[in-house]
Amino acid sequence: MVLRAIDLLDAFNRALAPCDAHEPGEFAEPAPLFIIGPPRSGTTLTYQVITQQLQVGYFTAPFGYLYGMPRLLAWGLRRLTRRPEPVFESRHGRIPGFLAPSEHANFWFRWFPRDGSQGQYVAGAAIDVNRYAGLRSDIAAIGRILERPLVFKNVYLSVTAGALARLFPRARFLVVERDPLLICQSLLRARIARPDPTIWWSVRPPGYHDWLALPLWQQVARQVHATTTIIRRELADHAPGRVIDLPYERLCAEPRQVIVDLHRRLESLGYAAYPDWRCPERFDATTTVSLPQTDADRLRNYLAELRADRPS
Repeated sequence: MVLRAIDLLDAFNRALAPCDAHEPGEFAEPAPLFIIGPPRSGTTLTYQVITQQLQVGYFTAPFGYLYGMPRLLAWGLRRLTRRPEPVFESRHGRIPGFLAPSEHANFWFRWFPRDGSQGQYVAGAAIDVNRYAGLRSDIAAIGRILERPLVFKNVYLSVTAGALARLFPRARFLVVERDPLLICQSLLRARIARPDPTIWWSVRPPGYHDWLALPLWQQVARQVHATTTIIRRELADHAPGRVIDLPYERLCAEPRQVIVDLHRRLESLGYAAYPDWRCPERFDATTTVSLPQTDADRLRNYLAELRADRPS
């Protein structure tokens, strides 16, 4: 049996877990903000703007390696992660900088599958809330240590949105929206740029194993459609009244007004805004399809078939 690096890292963090600081007693119910959406929809830029302009706690790269002791790590980094450097670049979701806001996927994979029979999907209706007491306690404790509400950006969480809504009844979900054709175009470029484009990349919806024999353009179309469908269905079932929709184009065109509106929606939950503005007044957004016309039409028609639940 050949152990993968991630298996060794998981074993190391399981050994660390008993060393973490577990405070006795109950914590106030946290009200985290989850930024979700299909991969390449603009969630990373949303994360960067929010962590610049709202006084929130966030995870950094060390949480991806020492996820077995998140409370001690939060305590050790609490003075170093008050507000990140104003960096507005990223590479496939990765923001440069050791203490920059991070997706911290490994923390969540302690509780949700990296790749199970349903991919990374966890149905909200299927979970036993009591089994996630440790996760709820960790999030509450980290928020208390950082003395701020927490914001999480991780596209993998898009397919666990219903479960998160049940586990955190005060949570809010910021759903980033973008033209599905433009998302597919960006995903295609990301896949093609990888050493082996045939290897699945990013969010794993249920059924993705069966799609691996399909052409690449059909794989990304199904990925985008399935992720979006799960988000909308699960949040409608488990988080009514707690969803905030954010068109990516609006974020790029008027980020200051987006923050004003978001702060207004979250202020009663303990979210505060910084008085100064450190973001650009607008961001460039790709709004045009650059695929060959025949490829764009084929992809557009296939997305329509998926929405009608009759893919060819």
